[in-house]
Amino acid sequence: MMKKSNKYKIVQELEAEHIKARYRDLGLPENFCPVPFTTIIAEPDGKIGSCRLKGSGFSIGDIREKSMEEIWNDEFIRKWRREFLTGKVEICAREIKHRGCNLCSENNKLLDFTDFSEFQKKPIVKFTANFNGFCNLRCQTCHIWQMPNGLYDKINFWEKAEKDIFPYIREIDFLSGEPFLQSDTFRLIDMIVPMNPDCRWLFTTNAHYKLENKLEDYLDRLVIKGIMISIDSFEPGNFSKIRKNGNLDQVLETTSAINNYRNSREKRGLERFPIQLGFLFQKDNWHELGSALDYCEKMNFRPHIQYCYEPVEYSVLDFDIEKQKEILYWYLNNLSWEHIEMGIRAITPTLYKLEEIDRADFLMRLRKKKLAEAKDD
Repeated sequence: MMKKSNKYKIVQELEAEHIKARYRDLGLPENFCPVPFTTIIAEPDGKIGSCRLKGSGFSIGDIREKSMEEIWNDEFIRKWRREFLTGKVEICAREIKHRGCNLCSENNKLLDFTDFSEFQKKPIVKFTANFNGFCNLRCQTCHIWQMPNGLYDKINFWEKAEKDIFPYIREIDFLSGEPFLQSDTFRLIDMIVPMNPDCRWLFTTNAHYKLENKLEDYLDRLVIKGIMISIDSFEPGNFSKIRKNGNLDQVLETTSAINNYRNSREKRGLERFPIQLGFLFQKDNWHELGSALDYCEKMNFRPHIQYCYEPVEYSVLDFDIEKQKEILYWYLNNLSWEHIEMGIRAITPTLYKLEEIDRADFLMRLRKKKLAEAKDD
């Protein structure tokens, strides 16, 4: 069971209040988000995105049709920025309501380098290099592994990026495919570190491989902002169903190795970095929310709970309303208040599907649970 201190929740709340205060000081709306002002995501098929939570299907342009400079100030992303500057948010209304993702502390660490203008004149601050679809797993909710490899070589992207993007970025991020098994990841490290040694690196990995010396040597060269390890189930059979043919034992072994590597850096005079657990909440693992949070407590990882909206056939929202009610009340009976509080992103979308009277009943019962556990504590 999670500790009563619920330290991550306390930190998140403090961070959110601090970010809101920064927005007020900067004259920005409370529902502002810096992402469309800072971030470019290059997908394997040439589509260009900006927000990782919007997913690979949410495009602001195509590198095969326009230059990166044109896409960065094209009509759609300028409209997106206008919404955040005015507070009249439509494009991200659902995400802000259900996730509060605009208050993400990691994204808001770039506020000091953000140009709060609809038309951007400064270089891109954060670059996400999803250059290839190659992955060693075939996750049921993911289609990236079906995407091409090598497109950015064919369009001569590297030469221009070496001059116009890589020297100026403050963060580089890897999300899709498996970055630690792609040669372009190491090519980027070799290219960027000499010209931009203070760039901070983020990786999302499935940990379905053995951590070898070569990878550790490359990581030693980097200022690592964080690593997110994606584990969508802690039951071997369920894991191999969600992540087709995946081996949970291998993932847990490598996760421990990454954690040990993280701890060893400090002893060698290198910066330690945070590790997050990525858990995509969906039909097949809704009952494992508590297990994921307990694992975070055990490993000293920060939980990153994401809700599967699409593909809709894997989303809890695809269940009929009675099943969704059953899941919510199962949480009341089987999880602690701390679990529910920490996993609220997995609960909120379902809660909003209920009729008002059912939602009120659930919230009343949840309050009673909180008070009862506080009394017992």
